[in-house]
Amino acid sequence: MNGRRRNPRYHVSSAFEGVFQTLEDVILERRDGPFIYAVSRRAFRAGQSLALDVFYGSTRQTLPVTVAQSLPVIHAGTVRYRLRLATVGSCGDIDPDGLLVIDTPVRVLEMSQDGFLLEATRWAAAGTVGRLRLDVDGRTHEGEIRVVRSSRLEGTAERHRLGAEF
Repeated sequence: MNGRRRNPRYHVSSAFEGVFQTLEDVILERRDGPFIYAVSRRAFRAGQSLALDVFYGSTRQTLPVTVAQSLPVIHAGTVRYRLRLATVGSCGDIDPDGLLVIDTPVRVLEMSQDGFLLEATRWAAAGTVGRLRLDVDGRTHEGEIRVVRSSRLEGTAERHRLGAEF
């Protein structure tokens, strides 16, 4: 790879732990007891814990939710996924637009002047933008990153390498 990189990459001797936080737009269809039904562009695994940002006019509230069910449906002529989200707590009348907040645990394996090589528990497509939060020596550092490449780690079930830039 000599000559391909603009900046040298440094291997981290002790990996930093952190969280890569991304957002997913959803359309909130209805509420049925402790469940909220939403339509998303992507499927989620049953049992996955997320946060759902809902809006009451100009007021935002974050609800902890768990994916109870994720089924493919045709919505506006395209394949989408109907999510049945179990809520912990209550909410009144909410706007039809919401945001799912997805936290993915990551470890920093290498770093350069332009970005990071991360090991993540979830795949993220190239072009995905989010917030990276790292804990280094008891101090928290945050910043926006964009995934430029992603690959599954051979021989592992849920480990992925993400190349990300600032």
